[in-house]
Amino acid sequence: MKVYPFAIASVAVLGAAAVLVGSGTAASENANTTSQQLLINQRISQAAVKRSNSSLNYLAPIRTTATDAANTGANGVTPLSRVAGAGQGWTTAQIANQAITTAKIANGAVTPAQLSNPAYFAVVGTTGAIARATAGTTSALTTAPATYTVTFANNVSQCSYQATIGEATAGAAVVAGEVNVQPGTTNTQVVVNTFDSTGGATAIPFHLTVQC
Repeated sequence: MKVYPFAIASVAVLGAAAVLVGSGTAASENANTTSQQLLINQRISQAAVKRSNSSLNYLAPIRTTATDAANTGANGVTPLSRVAGAGQGWTTAQIANQAITTAKIANGAVTPAQLSNPAYFAVVGTTGAIARATAGTTSALTTAPATYTVTFANNVSQCSYQATIGEATAGAAVVAGEVNVQPGTTNTQVVVNTFDSTGGATAIPFHLTVQC
């Protein structure tokens, strides 16, 4: 086959042009941009994997082989409407015995009303003033000389009451007497009557405990 000189020259010119374009400034910038972007993407992916691993480690107390096998995350995020117990917090079975101690619970984070069997108390002086008590408790000498009404912040109508004669401060003189306790006129109140050793109504300090 005969090869014409002009064809050879054309191929040579096109080849040179291709080499120039391939090694030109524009191609070099594109290559640098691509490598930088790939590096950024790699770092983003690495950070995401680390966060995912950290989350799984925090969830270790409630993870099991069965739960990991049932939900690998391959199907994305499961809607809350399809997650049993969603929004109900940790269950008893998921919390290990002695895992939550008093030192780990912030003051005021758990109130008596949130407990299944709450307890309340009040230490009341002769005048009906509260010496110390469960938060939100008030007291008053409602009928002289010795009928006190102690009002708690929650319903105590279905609870058990126990009252004992006793001073509020250490070193106080021992007082002899008797005490009677009964529900008040509202479901948050407890009425306490105090008596001297002969049975006469008299103002005496007392300690009141309510167990629900």
